Amino acid sequence: MSATEVSGRRSGRTAPERTDRGPSWATVLRTAASGGRGDRTRIALTATGAGAAALALLCAATVAWMGPEHGPYTTAALNEPGLHAGVVAALVLLCVPVLAFAGQCARVGAPARERRLAALRLQGATPGDVVRVVAAETGVAALLGSVAGTGLFLVLRAVLDAPVRATWALDRTVTYDNGSTGTVTEQFSGLARRLPTDVLPPWPALLAVVVAVPVSAALFAVLSMRRVAVTPFGVVRREQQRPVRVLPVVLLAVGTAGTAGFTALLELLGLQDAAPQVSGLLFTALLLATAVGLLLGTGALAAAVGAALAARVRRPALLLAGRRLVAAPTTAARTHAALLVVVLLAALNQGVRADLLAVPDPASSYAQTLALVDAGFVIAAVIAAAGLVVGAVEGVVSRRSVLAGMSATGVPRSTLHAAVLVETLLPLVAPVVLAATAGVLGARGILGTTASTTVFDAATGDAVLRTVEVAVPWSPLLVLVGAALGTSVLAVLAVLPLLQRSVQPSELRAG
Repeated sequence: MSATEVSGRRSGRTAPERTDRGPSWATVLRTAASGGRGDRTRIALTATGAGAAALALLCAATVAWMGPEHGPYTTAALNEPGLHAGVVAALVLLCVPVLAFAGQCARVGAPARERRLAALRLQGATPGDVVRVVAAETGVAALLGSVAGTGLFLVLRAVLDAPVRATWALDRTVTYDNGSTGTVTEQFSGLARRLPTDVLPPWPALLAVVVAVPVSAALFAVLSMRRVAVTPFGVVRREQQRPVRVLPVVLLAVGTAGTAGFTALLELLGLQDAAPQVSGLLFTALLLATAVGLLLGTGALAAAVGAALAARVRRPALLLAGRRLVAAPTTAARTHAALLVVVLLAALNQGVRADLLAVPDPASSYAQTLALVDAGFVIAAVIAAAGLVVGAVEGVVSRRSVLAGMSATGVPRSTLHAAVLVETLLPLVAPVVLAATAGVLGARGILGTTASTTVFDAATGDAVLRTVEVAVPWSPLLVLVGAALGTSVLAVLAVLPLLQRSVQPSELRAG
């Protein structure tokens, strides 16, 4: 009798069926599906995030495949082909907080899953087998969510495909006698659809979305295991490197300076006459560098703040928060990633809004498009808030034995509550302010600080070019920063009841 069979009989579990190439995929899937309430919760949340991502991508594909033969629609943003790219970009960017939420959900119930993975190693599974189990668990959950999201998309497409009688506007560019151009809004009445339910992306595109979401989720799960070693005695996290400090500063400086001075950068590179796709790709790369710099810099900032708190303060709550930030500085970056991206893009949108609405009598399609984008950011903010709650729950659950131990030794629960609030909020203040600043500077860099419009002079009969200054949208930016920080506080307050239960003496034996 082999050692694997003996350990399997002693543990009361069935060891993975092994061949020369490892366990079969049927065994891997059966092993991944087993587990307790925490595992089922993680699978359900992962499927929910994947379904939302698939739905957003399918909506983006629908708008991308719209042609002149489709429509009309009640929304001007859908009637104007020139605005479709912005709608597609907004829907694709909506997937960022959704995928970040799914990544946070992958850590729900981590202690119980780690014990289960250690039991698999005890029964003879190799490290590669464990990685396959984790990838299968995440991939299958994401596949179920992606299929459900696709089904919901098809059902909504059929249910909402009902033309209504409405009045819609189309903007048309006209040329005046002196050679200048302007925009004229024409009104139409008749039957129109609220949404592009008459457009269906080709089946290869639908299949690509259904497959891309679970594959991305499985790859993320595999990458998350790169610093984890699963042994028969438990899960060991390899020593983490100190957060990088120079690279985030370089990326943030290059990205912010490049987007803020984008017009000058184009002239410096000789790209002022290049195709819009080239300048758009360059701006996207600079914005991505800004976002990566913010996310990487959050970990370094958390470590620095934690070290300062641990060395200079004497209040127990601040000391506990400082020690936590020093011990796990990357946790803040992972938890706040989606929120920082939302703030960056929302600030960019506010800058674009200030430019488009600065001229008198702006085109109606602009206002409707901006309202649609604002609705997308509200949804993204809600998803980011849900990710914050999940991250806070995971942080409390993973440390419940430590928290219970501190409570048993006499640490007041109010001190523990304050420590959790400080370690969540303090590393977020500076990155949120930087994200809002970088976003609005990027908008002013690509669109300029002035806006021009052509107005018709009734006295002379000529078209006159008028230039107005674009003001910095201070009020929306302050509201954005306050909402981001307030969302973080509410996320912590939402998990305080869980923290109250986690400091019970019965949690001292928790894994």
